Amino acid sequence: MPGFDLFDQREIDALADVINRKMVHRYSFNDSRDGIYRVEEFERAVAERVGARHALAVSSGSASLYVAMKACGIGPGDEIITTPFTFIASVEAILECGAVPVLAEVDESLNLDPESVEPLITERTKAVMPVHMFGAAADMEAYGSLCADHGLSLFEDSCQAMGATYRGKAAGTFGLWGTYSLDPYKIITVGEGGLIVTDDEELYRRMEYYHDHGHIHDKSIDRGAEGKFCLGFNFRMSELQGALGLVQLSKLDGALARLKGIKRTVVDAVADLGLSRRVHADAEGDSATQIVFLLPDEASARRFQKASKEAGVGCGNLSDNTWHYARHWRTLAEALPDHCTVERPRTHAILSRTAVYGLSVAMTEEQVEKTVRAIRAGAAAL
Repeated sequence: MPGFDLFDQREIDALADVINRKMVHRYSFNDSRDGIYRVEEFERAVAERVGARHALAVSSGSASLYVAMKACGIGPGDEIITTPFTFIASVEAILECGAVPVLAEVDESLNLDPESVEPLITERTKAVMPVHMFGAAADMEAYGSLCADHGLSLFEDSCQAMGATYRGKAAGTFGLWGTYSLDPYKIITVGEGGLIVTDDEELYRRMEYYHDHGHIHDKSIDRGAEGKFCLGFNFRMSELQGALGLVQLSKLDGALARLKGIKRTVVDAVADLGLSRRVHADAEGDSATQIVFLLPDEASARRFQKASKEAGVGCGNLSDNTWHYARHWRTLAEALPDHCTVERPRTHAILSRTAVYGLSVAMTEEQVEKTVRAIRAGAAAL
């Protein structure tokens, strides 16, 4: 679901306003900006939207994971248990902290399997990080109990799940922190950007300081006179992105409604085929950015995929997904030959029998009908 499909004159006007005022930096120029801080407005709006006390906007979804982990003190020797089916940034952020990613297995939800996590816990484990893949929440009740039992932190990589919920509560608000990506292919986008949400005041402050070279932000004095809390780096979001984010956020509910309507139409139209679909921890909370079918085996999935493409609409087999499946991350295996095995047999058995269709708010009625016909053609090939 590319967020840029939502762009219209409102985004253009929001950007023009920032440019006309010549206030592109989220900080500085406090005396001449008339109290207008678009990134701050965006952060407050996001926090209110998801029900978190704090939100911090940063330069990318990848940066959101890294900043959050650094603020938690994750470092060399620490282990974070996560999933082999995610975007590689989930693992890269752990590595950039000097820590070790430990990959468990996924279940038929395509999210981290809670039962596969506990055997991997060691004295070096600091946190468990499920990833809400393809806009559908993982089983957060299971993870909350697991982490509480073992005294571990619960991190949430919600980068693909802006707008998703679990039992009525926003994905990203169950753990110590949650992150969202705002890249061009997410449900809302600012081009490149990310968000961290948390209820922990002290943690939020450490994130805020770290993401801007350690600055202790104080609008009553010149930025150059501000004190430093710590060493940090630059992961700031610009006012241009903040302005975009405000407009995009106002469209989120409409986008969710549209996607859910499209998914319902397709699923209802093929219900008679008896195809199994991805399991959801909370189907009502799914943001409906994808439809994933689970076929009996890989050979069936390949026949389905071929027939669907021949009918005019291609679908993916997730075992081929070089972006999101660790089995294809040769660089990771080379970087951690003694610590990070990328082969996960149960995960591969599940991903190899999938057929996935991406959905978009820009889909026309004709495109929806064509997708239905392609699914029927795939099922006929089984």
